[in-house]
Amino acid sequence: MICLRAKMKNYLKMNIALFTSNHLRHKYFAAEIAKQLSLKLIVSEEKNNAIQEISTYNEAERELLENHFQKRQASEEQFFGEYQNFPSAIAIEKMEFGTINSQNTLNLLKIHKIDCVLLFGTSIIKADILQKYPDKVINLHLGLSPYYKGSGTNFFPIVNNEFECIGATIHLAIKSVDAGAILHQFRPDNIQDSDDLHAIGNKTIQMAGKIYPKIVQHYLLGKITLQAQNEVEGSKIYRLKDFTPDTIRTANKIIINGGVAEYLENKNQRMASKPIVSNCNE
Repeated sequence: MICLRAKMKNYLKMNIALFTSNHLRHKYFAAEIAKQLSLKLIVSEEKNNAIQEISTYNEAERELLENHFQKRQASEEQFFGEYQNFPSAIAIEKMEFGTINSQNTLNLLKIHKIDCVLLFGTSIIKADILQKYPDKVINLHLGLSPYYKGSGTNFFPIVNNEFECIGATIHLAIKSVDAGAILHQFRPDNIQDSDDLHAIGNKTIQMAGKIYPKIVQHYLLGKITLQAQNEVEGSKIYRLKDFTPDTIRTANKIIINGGVAEYLENKNQRMASKPIVSNCNE
């Protein structure tokens, strides 16, 4: 009992920093973190817009891509439109894409006496920060590692009709990308057969905002059993270059042809075929 009280006391003193980006989903995420944790600093890095570069495609493909991104933006507005700003009472530092590993960031962490860094949607965090906070940099990876790694890890499962591989992984950040020990994984539990691929992605983010702070609490209190990430047969790695008009067509076709309904009909069996790490009963 004394040990638990000491852990709780130390946990309550911990100052949290969130490294994230600048879209509505990131502002929603910051608001959820601030509700449950002692959030002292938000570092907001501009998003890399390389995925939206369409100039190399023909007219029909450009129209398809533009339509895809317009629908994505509309869906994000529908889910997170009330979060137009970051929480006002918390220090915010805005940064250009690719500058998050600067000395400026290290200075900010020191000024705000940060004990633990949370990540969602930033560029890769490098050694200087990781070494300063060993086992205290925690990442939310949208996707279920190790089944899908790299880019589009909740998009390509739809392309491959593997809805059981959609979800999120909360893990320690280490030098190797998305390879640190897992704290917890989950799948969205409210997918409907009427959802498009954007709604499925935003429902996953919406659920992550509720679960992530709880898992961080449990971890900092020593209640989480970490599980190393091991390679599994059939794991897939995708890169930005793999996101093309053809993959968008395939994903939309699978959803239109009842892919979600088929998954929901056999949900338990399909989830059992791809086991995940669970450390939360809430």
